Amino acid sequence: MPKKSYSEQISQSKLLVEAMKNNASSLPSKLTGDFIEKMNSKLQEAIETNTVQERLKADLKTQTAKLDELTKEINKAYAEAKKRIKLDFPQERWKEFGFEDKK
Repeated sequence: MPKKSYSEQISQSKLLVEAMKNNASSLPSKLTGDFIEKMNSKLQEAIETNTVQERLKADLKTQTAKLDELTKEINKAYAEAKKRIKLDFPQERWKEFGFEDKK
């Protein structure tokens, strides 16, 4: 069975905490108000952390797109420079520019 997503776990935990609060008087003795509050506190922290994580994921996608665009531009400039150098310099000097080409 696949692992539940963070949002599914958070949603189910919210439901559980609310139900425990509403039924506190009939819960087993180990599920005290202190237990419910600790769980609720951890749940709130998880919600905040999940929000931060989602923002970071969005930022990462933005940065990846920017890097992809820059890499395309660099590759285009590299190809143009390599072409010009190979036309204007003798083959013996190509290695100086980092080209291992034979032709």
